[in-house]
Amino acid sequence: HDKNMEEEDTSVHDESCEETTSCAGCMNLIEEDEFFSALGKDWHTDCFRCSSCDEALNSWYFEKDGLLFCKGDYWKTYGEACQDCGEIITGPVMVAGDHKFHPECFKCTSCSAFIGDGESYALVERSKLYCGLCYKRQMQPLKKTATTNYVKKPHSIQLIELPAKSDTQRLIKLSVDSRKCFPLAGLNNCRGLRIADA
Repeated sequence: HDKNMEEEDTSVHDESCEETTSCAGCMNLIEEDEFFSALGKDWHTDCFRCSSCDEALNSWYFEKDGLLFCKGDYWKTYGEACQDCGEIITGPVMVAGDHKFHPECFKCTSCSAFIGDGESYALVERSKLYCGLCYKRQMQPLKKTATTNYVKKPHSIQLIELPAKSDTQRLIKLSVDSRKCFPLAGLNNCRGLRIADA
């Protein structure tokens, strides 16, 4: 008699432990033995799909902001494009200024030589990438044309800060100034840009 009691208790216990799980995709009950768990939810294998292209996902998928993605759509949405080839960067990245490159696309504009990690390079005009050797060759003519020790730089950036006005508006006035500058270098027709509060 005690043995029958134990069996009944066991069967009741088994029924109480069974959980009915709903699919996060279709909201129907999951009755199959195989299903996916992701984002803290359970999914039918047919409902486990990319939120962008609706392609069925397998065990390799990406999660971002509560959404599921296939590899292609994840990188298309959240990846960065290579400055040289325009393709999405999914692995190692080389950086020059604000630009990112595939390692195999990180090459000199002039001689097409690949620029390795730690090798010298220059980013000219914010977009042209030169190896150290080509950059030096390009700068040689500038050194020879200067009449004194002045060497013209390819470009320079200067941060100008204007104090805040009390009325929280920021108005500035730009004016181009055509007067002589760098007289020691023999440059007479320079232009300067003057920035002032309006």
